[in-house]
Amino acid sequence: MKLGFMTYSLSRSLADGTLSMPAALALMKELGAEGVDFSAPHGTDYTNADVREMVQDAGLVISSYIGGANLTMDDPAERAHSLDEIRRVIDSAVEAGTTAVMVTTGNCARGQDRAEGRRNVAAGLAEVLPYAKDRGVTLSTEELGSSLAPYQTSAECLEVLEMAGADLMMTYDSGNMVLGDEDPISFLEAVKSRVVHAHVKDWELLPPETDIGLTARSGKKYVGTAVGQGILDYPAIITALKAMDYQGFLSFEYEGRTDPVQAAREGMAYLRDLL
Repeated sequence: MKLGFMTYSLSRSLADGTLSMPAALALMKELGAEGVDFSAPHGTDYTNADVREMVQDAGLVISSYIGGANLTMDDPAERAHSLDEIRRVIDSAVEAGTTAVMVTTGNCARGQDRAEGRRNVAAGLAEVLPYAKDRGVTLSTEELGSSLAPYQTSAECLEVLEMAGADLMMTYDSGNMVLGDEDPISFLEAVKSRVVHAHVKDWELLPPETDIGLTARSGKKYVGTAVGQGILDYPAIITALKAMDYQGFLSFEYEGRTDPVQAAREGMAYLRDLL
């Protein structure tokens, strides 16, 4: 397994100017990353050629290019617009130097049936998969932590994967299924045949009366923390990944409340020691 790092983890530092993108990439390399999961919104100030050059200059590869659009809706015009956006993400990834693309597919509208959302997402992804294949791109998706996510548990993810077709793969996010009240290792065991990439994050369990954080289906509330400092059993998760002979990237993810650079230093040190 190789360590990666998501640009998403440094979103606040990139947005407030604390870090430039070249400095962020240099930090990732310093902390032991070999690859970067590059989020499409972080490339809006650069050409795809610029992104490719910056990543290469930092001594990294793009382990995954992340973008997406909402596919949960029924409206044909909205669906066509979203599919065009995903095709643009695929093109940008190839121009930036990678054939690994993870797409996010949006949340259900309030009151929308999750099963309907899954059917719509799967139909949209089935439509765009041939385009990805023609470009040499492996397309994956992941379970999301939002309470409006159409797929969050392993059963829901497998439903989308099976409806979309055999070419759709899975990015295993080690924490998002917790919001669906599923154990990370049980989830991994269920979807392992489709896993091509992995994100590693951690959660702090909050008191039930708090008004912050993300709410799981059970009503429990969580907030992000540095990997190794929360509730997830990472020795067991790494053991499970090794048991399935996973050879890909483990990309560090952080969405907590503290300084993201410090959280990155602590979390990446923990992962280096664990591996």
